Amino acid sequence: MVISEIDYSKMFLEALHFLQNSYKKFPKFMIEIIAENYGIPSPEVKKLFNLFRRNGMLKILKNEGFYYQLNDIS
Repeated sequence: MVISEIDYSKMFLEALHFLQNSYKKFPKFMIEIIAENYGIPSPEVKKLFNLFRRNGMLKILKNEGFYYQLNDIS
């Protein structure tokens, strides 16, 4: 029996776009909340959060008290 893993990256990106369109900048807890609303499990959120930061898609606004913004480089 093969267990297929769900790729949550598109859902995560969709959630980030929602946040970006709604708030422009947002704290990490809002990412976690919206991802939960999209049905993304917490361990996946942590992985995707780190991946999107490493890839430069999610940038931290240090001068804004560690808020984040989507850096859409697509």
